[in-house]
Amino acid sequence: MLGTIAAARGAIETVLAHDLDRATIESLLLLALRRLDVLAERVRDLAIGWPHEVIEFLDDLSERPRS
Repeated sequence: MLGTIAAARGAIETVLAHDLDRATIESLLLLALRRLDVLAERVRDLAIGWPHEVIEFLDDLSERPRS
């Protein structure tokens, strides 16, 4: 989880510290958002007390079409 935080923080700090073109700024901010989404899922799993793999398995089951 610390790597995820570092990646998001690094992307945001890069945007703030440098004069970048709009496409690069958007790309870095989208990277930060994706990493924060991953972190939020992991924290949710910790709060529930279930391993990430179990949560993914249950999510996959709920998304399968029913016959």
